[in-house]
Amino acid sequence: MASLTLSPAEHDFITRGVESGFRSDGRGSLDRREVTLRIGMISQANGSARCRVGNLGVGTDILVGIKAEVNPWSPSDGVPENSGTIVCNVDCSPSAAQEFEGRGAEELNVELTQLLDRIFNGPQSGIDLEKLCIIPKQAYWILHVDVLVLDVKGGIIDALVWATRAALMSTRLPRVVVESIPDEDGVMQAEFDVVDDPEDMTELVGVENMPIAVTFFQIGRRFVVDPSEQEEAVSQARMTVAVSPSMDICAMQKGGVLRGFSPALLAEIMQSSQTVAGEEFERFKKLYSEARSQTLDQMDEPSTGSTFLVPF
Repeated sequence: MASLTLSPAEHDFITRGVESGFRSDGRGSLDRREVTLRIGMISQANGSARCRVGNLGVGTDILVGIKAEVNPWSPSDGVPENSGTIVCNVDCSPSAAQEFEGRGAEELNVELTQLLDRIFNGPQSGIDLEKLCIIPKQAYWILHVDVLVLDVKGGIIDALVWATRAALMSTRLPRVVVESIPDEDGVMQAEFDVVDDPEDMTELVGVENMPIAVTFFQIGRRFVVDPSEQEEAVSQARMTVAVSPSMDICAMQKGGVLRGFSPALLAEIMQSSQTVAGEEFERFKKLYSEARSQTLDQMDEPSTGSTFLVPF
């Protein structure tokens, strides 16, 4: 993904360092940069989050908004009659990187959208999609996951999943009342009403089971997690592994392939993904709890404007 051009000397320095277990910023091969996580960033959304990996101005910055809407069921939708669905869309801002100007980000947008859909839309997501069904064969909730990439300085995929996971965990849906009403012929028909009360909202069921992603970048004969912009520029391949809280591997996607993974290296990546994911879940839990507490504190403060975005 990185279009940064490095000299042969820089390329060799980074490659030899990774192969020897050293990185230019002092991190270990499986260490992630500092992560900043906030939720409730978009006041008009059902759920939202912002995640920055790295320091301000030199890190990757992702904003996610969740918008829920009721959709009439149709066989042509491809949605099961007793389920709801999640629709993902990723858009890289032209200001995030020079190569994104014009139509430069179209291919990357499609790739990242497909990856998010593979992780979060289906039973592998851990979310109980059947709870999004309002009336079978009649109506269901559709969750639009809209992602905006604000800045890219390496490691975009994992930050994308972190932000999406936090946004879905913060999502609240209006309560729906379903009643049976007789029609003109006296036949009972199911009808529903969406309760418009911000105090009467429900959480998504199963969000605690959502996976987290760990992306490994091959550099030389070894690999790293959460590469810097320079490390990503010299990487030959990447492998994204989505791991559930029960440590099951539930999705994989390979990309940026300039060379293949050896069987031994691939086996090591699979084993390392579960080790790293275990640490990532603990880190995410801590950061999300802090973000939730901060959001609750802000809700107690008097409103000073009508802005759609909360300060980050």
